[in-house]
Amino acid sequence: MKCILIPRHGEDIDNLTCSENFPSPARKAGQVLVKVQACALAPGDIRVMKGHCDYFQSPRGFPYIPGGDISGIVQEADENSRFKRGDRVLCMFEVPRPLDGLAEYACAKEHLVEKIPDDMSFVDAAALTSSALASYNACESFVKPGDRVLILGGSGGCGTFLIQMAKNKGASYIATTSSESELVKALGADVCIDYHKEKFWQITAFKEDPFDIIIDLGVGRYEAWKMARNSGVLKAGKDGGRYLTFSGDEPHMKVHNMWQTVKFALSILPRVVWTRLWPFVPRYLHHINGLEVKPGCFAKIMDMKLRVVIDPHSVTSPLDLEGVKWAFHVMDKRAGHGKVVVQVAST
Repeated sequence: MKCILIPRHGEDIDNLTCSENFPSPARKAGQVLVKVQACALAPGDIRVMKGHCDYFQSPRGFPYIPGGDISGIVQEADENSRFKRGDRVLCMFEVPRPLDGLAEYACAKEHLVEKIPDDMSFVDAAALTSSALASYNACESFVKPGDRVLILGGSGGCGTFLIQMAKNKGASYIATTSSESELVKALGADVCIDYHKEKFWQITAFKEDPFDIIIDLGVGRYEAWKMARNSGVLKAGKDGGRYLTFSGDEPHMKVHNMWQTVKFALSILPRVVWTRLWPFVPRYLHHINGLEVKPGCFAKIMDMKLRVVIDPHSVTSPLDLEGVKWAFHVMDKRAGHGKVVVQVAST
């Protein structure tokens, strides 16, 4: 089968190659074999490629097929499966490794697969998987009706979904940092802060009427948490103020051994504990279960009829190698607006 391959860990995106005759995957019991139509990229694809978190997120061997969030058409399933040949589906990657998606065929465990409506495009379906799930779980667990919400990074893959979901949840006011003002306002944001021009913690109106929750999508990190805590733009924990992060303090996490895993946990856990015990500062929370797949969650997400924002750097020619390299470059620089999606098949 045709697929994209990465031969080894490395920083050079030019290492990506295209194979025309790679072995097709063999389906196992409990899995669904899918003819892939589209594959959405995510930051995890870059981490796996570079080997930054090879202690727990390394491929099973080399060369490997990158990409994990896919949509496509069912080819095979178990006899008693709820899926049958010809079903249109989306499939999320199996945590922690986003693998095997940039290929003509891929296998996915049944609980990570969901049927999609006939009127949903395969590109939109692929984009809905892990980013929409992480946003959905965040809203279900941490956003309350009536909340004033600030989202750091509103025009990225998660941000474009999170704005809409927070509005659906009943948030009374949504602000976001982004350079794409028109886009985020069209999705439901009340205010867009251009981070090139101003800092959210310096805005007087936010100090006078502080937020209930700030959600950091891996953009602000430690500085944003520190300034939110000290500036008064976020309520204290005793008043319900909470700071939710999707990542840690480092822009590019590196975990090569157990000690680095412990070190990462220790950079987060004490902050979680002491802000829970000391009510005069905002609660610090880590979205550790962001990719938990609960029964029916994808169906609920699709029922929301969300607008799916596809980044203009997405690849429209099936498995075009140069296009895929550029898409990886966009992901590496975290420069996407919406989801970066690679078209895998023309039909």
